[in-house]
Amino acid sequence: MVKIGLFGLGTVGQGLLQLVKKSPYAEIKAVVDRSYQKKKDILQDIPASDDPSMILENPEIDIYVELIGGIDFPLFIAREAIDRKKTLITANKALLAEHGYAIFSRASLNEVHIGFEAAIAGAIPIVRNLMSVINYQPISRLQGILNGTTNYLLTKMAKRKAPYHEVLKEAQELGLAEADPTLDVNGMDACHKLALLASLITNKWFEYERIETVGIEQISLSDILWAEKMGYKIKLLADYHYNDKKHFISVEPTMIPSSSPLYAIDNEDNAILVKGEFSGEHLFAGKGAGSLPTAYSVYADIVNYALGRHSSWDMKHPEYAAIAPESGADYEFYIRLQVQNRPGVLAKAAQSLGSRGISIAAVHQEAIYEENSQDPVDLVIVTHHCRKEVLTKALAEIEKQDYCTNAAVKIPIKGSDTPKK
Repeated sequence: MVKIGLFGLGTVGQGLLQLVKKSPYAEIKAVVDRSYQKKKDILQDIPASDDPSMILENPEIDIYVELIGGIDFPLFIAREAIDRKKTLITANKALLAEHGYAIFSRASLNEVHIGFEAAIAGAIPIVRNLMSVINYQPISRLQGILNGTTNYLLTKMAKRKAPYHEVLKEAQELGLAEADPTLDVNGMDACHKLALLASLITNKWFEYERIETVGIEQISLSDILWAEKMGYKIKLLADYHYNDKKHFISVEPTMIPSSSPLYAIDNEDNAILVKGEFSGEHLFAGKGAGSLPTAYSVYADIVNYALGRHSSWDMKHPEYAAIAPESGADYEFYIRLQVQNRPGVLAKAAQSLGSRGISIAAVHQEAIYEENSQDPVDLVIVTHHCRKEVLTKALAEIEKQDYCTNAAVKIPIKGSDTPKK
């Protein structure tokens, strides 16, 4: 039976406590938590303190489990675990994205195992499967819905026909969004997770700061409704693909067609779609957050270690990945322009796009021209495949024209197929 030192007795830590109490594989020997005195009913007879030495100086402990969050103190714990040759299990994606290069390299050199299943997608066993089943082949594409809060918000906007600020307030009241949801809605949480996944499948290190990341704050109800009308759903998509010997990687709101397995992933669920060269597509879906789902992934890492089934990530001397500019990627795009309601606007917009070689696949207009109407209308254009950088320049030109009344909205349309070169 392995002996655990638990750092952090928050929501996930309390869930882990429930699971370990029934376990024949592990026991918690000590807990370090800054408010441990208020949690005596939860702890029962488990020794606890706010002093990390209770765990660090206990030679009986085999595994350090870090469930604190933040960066500085968890980094101290990680270094201590590696130097003391103790297994480290963590749910801290920000820590690993920020300092993972050093942590994993040092752990490999010291032959220390790090379990981080819970850092990616809650209860979904994606790390285990990538390390032990799928990753024996080149992986050309990985797409994920990796943040339950944003998926919940976008789902409710579509189902309730409600604006962003309204569903965000409701999600906060239900406990499905943090009081400060910034890291969720700006895409950074998903960015951290994608950096780790891309590093895992390539065995190169992806610096999260270099991943183009766009959040959902600017997605309007109009875009949600237009997507629905055209047979799409908008998701915050974490996307990695290897094409033309280049690594493309991004997190951004994306139109997902009904043909994609990710189309049906709604509410707070997460999903990851992996495309292997030999095995084809694999979809992993499930609860991406919550006390027991996340705690279960921590517990599964503990049990796999206890049974000798764990696979360590060997990153003694990893290369840094050369990330291709996302501006050079090639997709179909949804464009929404707010324009004056007058004749000739569509022709002028089409000319601006056409002059840069951008072909139009479909056009949708909110209203038919009325001679006395002064209200701007939505002009929605779907393009054929084009490079993002070319489209960005064309839209900058359109936005300068007197008929365009607001900044253009552009959202890529991505299925699970590898984009064109």
